[in-house]
Amino acid sequence: MKKILKRIALFLLLTPVVLLVLVSIAYGIYALLAVGGESTPHQAYLQKHKQEVDLQASAPAFPIFDSAFYQKQIFFLGEAHGTAAPQALDFALLQHLNQRVGLRHYLAEVDYSQAYFLNQYLRTGEERHLQTVFQFWAKQNAQWGNQNFYDKIKKIRALNGTLPEAQRIQILGVDKLQDLDATHLFLKQTLAQLPQRTFQDSALAKLRQVISADTLDTEALSSLATQMLSFLSQDSSASILPSATKFDLQHTLQNVAYLDGKARRDSVMYLNLNTLVKAQHLEHAKLYGMWGLFHTLPVELQRGVPFAYYLQGENSPFRGKTVSIGVYTLDSENMMPAASLPAFLSKGQRYVNSTMANNDGPMVFVNGIKDLRAASRENSITLFKTDAPNSPYRTSSRLASIKVLFPNQSIDFAGEHPRITQVFQYVCLVRNSKALTPLPLL
Repeated sequence: MKKILKRIALFLLLTPVVLLVLVSIAYGIYALLAVGGESTPHQAYLQKHKQEVDLQASAPAFPIFDSAFYQKQIFFLGEAHGTAAPQALDFALLQHLNQRVGLRHYLAEVDYSQAYFLNQYLRTGEERHLQTVFQFWAKQNAQWGNQNFYDKIKKIRALNGTLPEAQRIQILGVDKLQDLDATHLFLKQTLAQLPQRTFQDSALAKLRQVISADTLDTEALSSLATQMLSFLSQDSSASILPSATKFDLQHTLQNVAYLDGKARRDSVMYLNLNTLVKAQHLEHAKLYGMWGLFHTLPVELQRGVPFAYYLQGENSPFRGKTVSIGVYTLDSENMMPAASLPAFLSKGQRYVNSTMANNDGPMVFVNGIKDLRAASRENSITLFKTDAPNSPYRTSSRLASIKVLFPNQSIDFAGEHPRITQVFQYVCLVRNSKALTPLPLL
């Protein structure tokens, strides 16, 4: 009997250890396969088609971009939020495109009302407008709520101060509504500009009643949105509204109507972009912006439909007119919202700086990332062109998958033989970057 009890005790003691060893072995094998080995042909190609970006220069040059790049209409920089270096690269690219092709519109991952307040800051320099936008993100502990982004907007205003008015940059917000408090404030200010006689119409009077409350009744506004959209588009009494005000109301209320949950976020981005391009006569304007990596993928995915893919639709006016630059990171820190992490890691903080999100593991894996490491230096930002003549990336699937151990976060490009050249004509490797700096709560 004692022998049996000893065996049972030994089994119970060793089972967790054995399972831990087996899991560790399985993880190690998975990580090796997900990252992959090195490729001499790929590394030789990368060495010939790269540019290390000098962000210390007052106006960094980008000789790696070919003439076909500048002929595009929409330029995306796609990154996984949380690392500081892409914010600096984003400003450098914006400044470069402004100088090179006269680009004036920063296509931002913000909604229409947020863009309004950002543009108010760019126009007036009053930081209360920045606070309106950024404090929402800070209170949500979102990665956008960071000091680096805040300072970048200030740098855009400083850049505008050196430019003729016709060349100054403004923000174009096409995202699905994010901040209903900003939307509430925007609608309040829009209605406040109208003369009293305007509100003799019952529809506008009812809208003002809902908007004038200290706290927005989202359900009441959503119920009213459809009625108001019909009024603004069909009722002759709406013709007394100034055209700009009428558009602001129509576009904002249409986005309120999208909140019913049926409209996909990225499809709303596409619809909003089309609306704003027509309203502001931007059919031939150049647009640039930094977005979350997923949104910048111009191909069909196994999960979700990205914004950039909608732009390639058969009936899209932007078909064939976009280019995306994908950002990968190594040896860098990431500012992660602590709420998404286990309690023993978050320790009650708003954010936690972590190296777990680098593209060679331990949580995120990009097949072929070792080649980018071999072709770059520490503490650098290096751009690579993927689709030059005789590029080995045209016939291999290296860099064309991003495996993430968190559920539903992996990015698998559709097709039997995916190619990075179909997605990113340029990739950027960031090495040894610091994490973003959280924006203080007011």
